[in-house]
Amino acid sequence: MAEITQYIKPDYTILVAVLYCLGCGLKALKKFPNQWIPLTLTICGMGLACLSALARISQYANLAAALYDGVVQGVLCTGMSVYLNEFVKHCGPGGCGRRK
Repeated sequence: MAEITQYIKPDYTILVAVLYCLGCGLKALKKFPNQWIPLTLTICGMGLACLSALARISQYANLAAALYDGVVQGVLCTGMSVYLNEFVKHCGPGGCGRRK
């Protein structure tokens, strides 16, 4: 986990929590197929990260750099939120790795 967290910029860390909550909400919807949750989170993550980057456009050399940063950070944040979900699922109440 330490490997991926070093690449996520501090400005985008809140996006991990937002995507985790969005994923939990999608999981609660019985009509939404579980197989589409990661792809949906990836698209939402890239979109929200691009919006965040565009809000701080003055920090970038040009629009392409801002969009590139947004896409990369969105994918990384989505990966971290899926990792967080797996960690909570396997190490949450009931203990790490215990089978029910």
